[in-house]
Amino acid sequence: KMRVFLVQTAQGLSPSSGGFKANYCFLVQLAKSGHDCAQLCYAFESEIKRAVAELKAKGKDAQVKQERVHVTDKHNRLQVFDVTLFYNDDGILNIALDRRVFNVVWPTNLFFPGIIEFLEEGDVDGVSPAMRTLINLFSEHISRFEPTHIVFNDALTMKIAANHPLRPWLKRIGIIHTAEQLPFGPFSQGILGHCMSPKFEVGMLHDLDGIWSVSKSIQDYSKKYGNLDTKFLVHSPLTYLDSNRQMPLVRNNIDKGAVGMVNPCPHKGMDILVALAKELPHIKFITWASWGSGDEHLEILNSISNIEVMPTTRNTDEIWDTIKILIAPSVWHEAWGIIVTEAQLRGIPVVASNAGGLPEAKIGLPYVIPVNMVTGKRHPNGYYVVPKQDIAPWKKVVEGLMTCRDEYAKVAAMTAEVSAKWLRSLDPLAHEKWLLSMMDEEEDVEIGF
Repeated sequence: KMRVFLVQTAQGLSPSSGGFKANYCFLVQLAKSGHDCAQLCYAFESEIKRAVAELKAKGKDAQVKQERVHVTDKHNRLQVFDVTLFYNDDGILNIALDRRVFNVVWPTNLFFPGIIEFLEEGDVDGVSPAMRTLINLFSEHISRFEPTHIVFNDALTMKIAANHPLRPWLKRIGIIHTAEQLPFGPFSQGILGHCMSPKFEVGMLHDLDGIWSVSKSIQDYSKKYGNLDTKFLVHSPLTYLDSNRQMPLVRNNIDKGAVGMVNPCPHKGMDILVALAKELPHIKFITWASWGSGDEHLEILNSISNIEVMPTTRNTDEIWDTIKILIAPSVWHEAWGIIVTEAQLRGIPVVASNAGGLPEAKIGLPYVIPVNMVTGKRHPNGYYVVPKQDIAPWKKVVEGLMTCRDEYAKVAAMTAEVSAKWLRSLDPLAHEKWLLSMMDEEEDVEIGF
């Protein structure tokens, strides 16, 4: 029996982040197999109250415990920082940090430099008092849970785990969700908050007990640029089930009139979306903003009459109930593309680029269109320099699917059938077997004090 401690970086109990969802479903699968699991995460008080109320309505006890930490912010004001411990419906212990106070005490302009300082100084003595409080908080909860495995995709936790007193008994597992988080290769540090200090992170990565690459493409990238051996595992099958943990409902969207895209921004192929909308003024496009969508991007999209911009949604049924096809025109090194697989499982045809792991997410289904990928070169504002794209193949496929009923019906039926077969073929215990393989059968994993 394992005790697995996961550290989430995306804020919220149910954010729209695909990485958060993949991490959480990985943990749920382990819990379903009888292993003890915890996640350190971030939440507003209202999110916690809602989760506890939902559990109570089912006649279950969330075993809520609230702890208070006093910390000084950048203005030298004393803040009360709540940490709420509670179990959710999946039997997972949530160690939820108060999002509101966290973002006051550790805003981005202080949080990221604080992590860099910790990585490069080597211990907590060289960081600010507020950062020291946070590092000690992480470390304390790891100690209290006594995990056999700690799982993360951030440099802060990787450093804490490297120095932790439990390290001799602790298996340290990194997850690679983006090429940008790696301390090598052309895309290193390409996104704010991904890879803080390459010089110090590369050694720690090579010293981990295991690294999970979420696509073969990411695995190959890690080996090519960093000589880093990783384990490729498709996300847990739970990642792709619906909210009731059932096979997704196949839509019959042949009479819908919109093309959908999620997270419009330059590296996700916003230029292709804009060009398509201008080339096909008779077709409606709907796009849902997400973490990459800056105000300047939304301003451009809102200026085009046949593009409707929707706010971020955690309820993806809003997307599946609205669109006829999905486009995923990324031009960066996409890790996998969870949204692509989700759409296909619902029988919604997806037109995707060949960037990074998107062809893997397409699982052999049409359509995959070549693009000119970013090279790693960036503008002064930090955004990737996006090469010009050939819009012709996108226009041909999108217009064909939106206007030819026979072609759409054929592709939609094939998409639903192949995707369901693929999902059923996945081994739900693959991640569990991998983690267990790291443990010496003769080693007593009970840690006592």
